[in-house]
Amino acid sequence: MKITYSISNWIYGEEPLEAQFIRLQKYGYDAIEIMVTDPDEFDLEQVKKYIEKYALPCSSICTMVSWVPDKDTRRNLIDKDSKIRKRTIDYLKGCLRIGNELDAKLTLFVPSGVANTTDTWTPENKEMCVSAMQELGDHARSLGSILAVIEPINRYENIFLRRCDQAIELLKEANHPQVKLMLDFFHTNIEEDNNGDAIRLAGNNLVHCHIADSNRKSTGRGQTDWFEIYRALRDIDFNGALACEPLPPTGANVFESLEGTRPEADLYAKECISYLKYIESVIK
Repeated sequence: MKITYSISNWIYGEEPLEAQFIRLQKYGYDAIEIMVTDPDEFDLEQVKKYIEKYALPCSSICTMVSWVPDKDTRRNLIDKDSKIRKRTIDYLKGCLRIGNELDAKLTLFVPSGVANTTDTWTPENKEMCVSAMQELGDHARSLGSILAVIEPINRYENIFLRRCDQAIELLKEANHPQVKLMLDFFHTNIEEDNNGDAIRLAGNNLVHCHIADSNRKSTGRGQTDWFEIYRALRDIDFNGALACEPLPPTGANVFESLEGTRPEADLYAKECISYLKYIESVIK
């Protein structure tokens, strides 16, 4: 098992990106996960300069696939409106392109969108999702080795893809070598019977994890059994990134956290890496 310790930069809200790089280098992170809200406005060359200057590579691209009432801005791979589906695929292709340019290993996304409590787990929706996964996998392959990675999230933020077994079902139907899954342990604490069992079920399909405790705060502030998680990661010989993503309480649309700045984010960032490295040292 070889773990890369990363952190999702959007936990800092609207703080300038360079300030985030400075903080994370100081705390000993191996990499940074970067959110791309709009590929057309993303300053690729500036981010490359930060990565080189602070020797902090990009582990992954986090996307903003958000379900909102406004159809002109909604992102959803299983929407009944084909225009929305195409716009979402085009957005994710742009994120894959940026990830490939930054040497990220993957671009992650919630297929039906955060805050989508409308589109359920049906054969029709699964078929649309699988088709989109295959198209994104083909695009990833055309770029190089980058992966397209699906993320299950909890029932209060999404009712389509909530559990690891559902993600495995989608992956089997998509049958694409560059489409994998990730787990977020805040969400698994709500949806899975046991975090360790979910990890072992995912096996070598699990290439990335988001880290937050049961209350979505930093590790050690909630009830999550991190020892069990690390034992299970060891059992599957996990060699991906643990990307910390502690957040404040939100409604169904977690992206509301992007607004403003997050004074507690810096404390959470320090706590997460020190706690996780301690758990890893004990498990070994």
